[in-house]
Amino acid sequence: MDGDKKLGLSLLVALGVGSMIGGGIFNSPTDLISNTNPQAVLLSWIIGGIGVIFLALVFQLLANKRPKLIGGIFTYAKEGFGDFTGFNSAWGYWLSAWLGNVAFFILMIKTLNSLIGGIRPIMSFLIASLILWIVHWIQLKGTKSAGIINAIATVAKIIPLLLVIILGFTVFDLNIFNVANWRNILVATGEPTNLFKQVNSAMGIILWCFIGVEAATVLSEKAESSKIVGAATVLSLIITLALYMLVSVVSMGAVPGKVLLNSQTPLADVLGRTVIGRSGPLIVKVGLIISLLGCLISWVMLAAEIPYVAAKGGTMPKWFMKQNENGVPSNSLLVTDILTQIFLLSLLLPALQAAYNNIFLIATTCILIPYLFSSLYAIKVSREDKLGFKDMFISIMASIYSVYVIFAVGLQYLGAALIMYALGVGIYTKAKKEKNEEITSKEKVAMTVIIVLAIIMVVMIGTGKIKL
Repeated sequence: MDGDKKLGLSLLVALGVGSMIGGGIFNSPTDLISNTNPQAVLLSWIIGGIGVIFLALVFQLLANKRPKLIGGIFTYAKEGFGDFTGFNSAWGYWLSAWLGNVAFFILMIKTLNSLIGGIRPIMSFLIASLILWIVHWIQLKGTKSAGIINAIATVAKIIPLLLVIILGFTVFDLNIFNVANWRNILVATGEPTNLFKQVNSAMGIILWCFIGVEAATVLSEKAESSKIVGAATVLSLIITLALYMLVSVVSMGAVPGKVLLNSQTPLADVLGRTVIGRSGPLIVKVGLIISLLGCLISWVMLAAEIPYVAAKGGTMPKWFMKQNENGVPSNSLLVTDILTQIFLLSLLLPALQAAYNNIFLIATTCILIPYLFSSLYAIKVSREDKLGFKDMFISIMASIYSVYVIFAVGLQYLGAALIMYALGVGIYTKAKKEKNEEITSKEKVAMTVIIVLAIIMVVMIGTGKIKL
């Protein structure tokens, strides 16, 4: 037995926590306070956290029961519901990955601007573009140092979070956190609201902080035994959830809602009020920039891998399969980064917070489609394999949670996601032609529905009837 080379429970948990914490949590207090009062945020984290645990358990179930389906979570959709569903899951997962990278860039520029100040929009665009193509060049070299970079990034992001929690409690004011009439009036804007609306508004932000939860199941083969993987997945989620909840509670009890709403870097504002004073914001901002660079190096490559793996499985055109001499999917990487570059034009907008919100909510909606199909496939597997009540319950709850968050994020974002899904119809048609396969009547109906809904959405956005 090579137990020394395998990961035990504690290391698996640490790896899981590190892989889940991205840039989203650093901006979450500002994202959340715009539509949700502090007391409702606590409830939202609990609901969202339980939903994410069900999703993680679904991926664990499928990894154990269908170990041969190793092409990514979109293979679950293909296996369960056919080629077109599988393609749309791959397409949506890819859209979410590179749109998420755009959101990372926006958050990085926001942080850099609050650190040194005076960065003009055109300069923001040029800085982000330069970083994107440097990362592109690094990826083409097939660098083996990604693990070291990620380790540095993990430390860089966890230290500021722990400082915010520990030192933030020293300036925590219960009077700031306990908002009067919190069910009916938003403290940050004074607008009328209700508890259901507040929780719904928080769901997309919370899931955004957990995106990548499906990656935890990849650790199965590195574990000392398959028995501890489920425990490690749930434990890492609970620890991450506790960390996220503490960050939200401390921030919303240390900084008044109206101040938090307009904050460029909310966690920096929290530390700025503690004993470490001016050095606090510097620690958070530098830590966040390093963290986001680490995330980008990981996710740019992950985004490029998705069309490559899908093309190998015949779901996407063969063009995406081309690799360079270093084994890097060069065509897939190029088109991924060109699309990222186009969407970096959002950095020219004056309201970076609004641009960041829109892009990460579209990215979240895009990934919810693959999550939903994976959960529905888990129901199918539970029935086919005659699994127990527990597995069926987990699968049903994950499906319900996925549908709920799609609608909670907002139909306008579902519509925006559908526009991007509609653009994939031509790509799927090309892949089918390459395999000399006919498009089935069911696929034609599904394509028509997606295209019609996308056209309606474009018209409604163009006429101002729907606003993101």
